[in-house]
Amino acid sequence: MPGELYLRVVTPDRTLIDRKVASVTFQGIDGRYGILPRHAPMMTALAHAGSAEITELDGRKEALFTSGGFAQVQHNVLTLVCEAGELVHEIDVERAKAAEAKAREKLSGLDKYSQEFIQAEASLRKAMAREMLARRSS
Repeated sequence: MPGELYLRVVTPDRTLIDRKVASVTFQGIDGRYGILPRHAPMMTALAHAGSAEITELDGRKEALFTSGGFAQVQHNVLTLVCEAGELVHEIDVERAKAAEAKAREKLSGLDKYSQEFIQAEASLRKAMAREMLARRSS
């Protein structure tokens, strides 16, 4: 069928998605990408803390959290290889809040030019992105 794109979302722990979809948008490091069937081959890095929105073949939409990795389109297959990923209904809001609080606490005592500060700031961005995505979808 010409209106289908095959989507595969893979993390180190599992394959989140492995099916045909109508389209996908996701956050790359240099902006938001929209992928439709028959997209030209490409490869790009994923945002450190972002999201993807899947439009199913029946028009329903599904969101997921993505973190780091890369995206590749080749032969009508979009593959997202993520350091971490969760479907929106799997996100534990309380755990995301706790991670945000922990990262904020750690940031308060660090030199902003240190490697630890950069890592804590990245953790904060991930926690906030997960929480925002879960709240927006509920």
